[in-house]
Amino acid sequence: MQAQEEATLTKIRTVLNTHKVKLWEAPYYDTERKVPNEPSLHELAVTLSADVDLPRPHIFQGLQMLQQHALEKLAARDRFKESGIANLKIRCAKGLKCKAKTCDIALSSTGAQLVEKISVLVNCPAKEKLKIICNGRVIGLDLSLGDQNVKNSATIMVVLVGDNEAMAIVAEQRKMMEETKADAARLSGRDSNRDDYFLQVADQSGKSLDLPAGEKRSLIIAMSLHEKGRAALKKKQYSAALVMLLEADQEFNQCRSDLLGMVDNFAILSLDIAWCYLALQTVSELPDAEARLARCEEKFKSSYGDNMERVAALKGSKGSEQALMLRLHLLQGIVAFHLGRDREAKLLLEKVNIEMQLMAVDEMDLMEIASMGYSIAEARVGLRATLGDRKLAVDHIIKRREEKEDIIRKEKEERERGKLRDRLGRCADGSWINVGYYNTLRKMGFTEKVAAAALRQANNSLNTAVQLLQEEPDLISLAADEREMGTGVEPSDEMVASVVAMGFEADMAKVALTNEGSVEGAVEKLMEGGGVVEPVEGVEDERKGKRRRTDKDEEAYNRIKEGIAENDEDHLDIDLVEEGELLHQYLSLMK
Repeated sequence: MQAQEEATLTKIRTVLNTHKVKLWEAPYYDTERKVPNEPSLHELAVTLSADVDLPRPHIFQGLQMLQQHALEKLAARDRFKESGIANLKIRCAKGLKCKAKTCDIALSSTGAQLVEKISVLVNCPAKEKLKIICNGRVIGLDLSLGDQNVKNSATIMVVLVGDNEAMAIVAEQRKMMEETKADAARLSGRDSNRDDYFLQVADQSGKSLDLPAGEKRSLIIAMSLHEKGRAALKKKQYSAALVMLLEADQEFNQCRSDLLGMVDNFAILSLDIAWCYLALQTVSELPDAEARLARCEEKFKSSYGDNMERVAALKGSKGSEQALMLRLHLLQGIVAFHLGRDREAKLLLEKVNIEMQLMAVDEMDLMEIASMGYSIAEARVGLRATLGDRKLAVDHIIKRREEKEDIIRKEKEERERGKLRDRLGRCADGSWINVGYYNTLRKMGFTEKVAAAALRQANNSLNTAVQLLQEEPDLISLAADEREMGTGVEPSDEMVASVVAMGFEADMAKVALTNEGSVEGAVEKLMEGGGVVEPVEGVEDERKGKRRRTDKDEEAYNRIKEGIAENDEDHLDIDLVEEGELLHQYLSLMK
């Protein structure tokens, strides 16, 4: 009923604005006696009935409500001018009830002070469970409302994060969001050529994008928060999902517009936020939802093509992405209905009805493909991509798997090649050791460190390197050992034996070699110290530090990955059950 009432008021408001009717002025309101002029309102209802397809009593009742809203808004504006106290309209998400429709508060107050007031009005002592959203942004606790662009007469949305859940879970959700930001920032700085755990940005085909470090960091934080929000969305935890998604939106807005054009995540994020608004029944956020859906449609057209031709050329079909387009059209139709644009809403919803029929998946085919060892998500996406052909759907799944495996294999090879290059280091002239020449020497039977040392000494001349290895093998071997020591690796038995042969104890020889990195340097320090040296602080710590960093990277990676679907097309796996129910509901409302 609330949806119907809001839609009715919007229809009447639209016609009033068209005819520039002001309900708070004469003849509809007696400004001296401060009372409505009901006869004039009845006459207006009769006049509007030609433009508004509603019964006259409904129009009259709507005019009374709109007049009351306008008078309250004017009174709030006057109070704000006199006292600086703002009047905010309160809209509660599904699951919350408020004692009042508005809240008076100074815009110099902090977000925490607003939450304090709202917690009393919604009878929720656990303030940390509440999140307040205004203009599509989550209100921060520490900043003033004015600094967060909250205006007098603004509408705020109140959501309960972790409804009916233990406080520990609510705290964990907040902790998870902060950890997600920190972990994404940490891993965005890791190099896929050097590190075992890292995050990267890929295009629609799955290929990694080479981006500047700062922009890569912002995108990865935004995309990580989006994935966490999407995971909550899958579980129908809409309040928690909305908070995560709006945080992701703020991070995306830190990126350049041309950078956002390289990935479609931002468009899908806008769609997910609008879906949350609908699920939480927050009609107050319709203007924000409409703007987001417009951006989403524009991005989908530029990414997929007006008729999905680009995605068809890239992936071989367009059935999977059409599920996103269906959800977009459904949301646009619902928003149009609530904004009083009945004709537009009807056209969009009828379009969705046809799309639903075209995208219907046979349950028997779905189960048959799943019984072959494929996931339900793969089966559904495959059937939609091939218009329900079971055999072609299996071929599509196999092809997509092979394409993904090929991309992963090539990127792994490139990472391994990069790691090897970094491990081998540079030549005497500063150039990187040629990995191809190195592999040639390895095939000739030379060890890793000796082959690298020879190329290092020969400045990547393969012939010179072979000559050095044949004519001066001891010199190359010693250079290789000294290089290895310089990297913090344990000294070799040969190096220890060389120092012991000079008359020093084996334990002291190891310490000196670890400190100095060469046989000559170790012998010199041992002679200066009468055969005794102390371990240099930092050498062993550096090795431990690298291990600790890798361990922390692994922990961060696992936290980011937790709850996120491994299938990169998981967002396309929409069963359309909720969409079907909403379509039926709003088609019924329009009758």
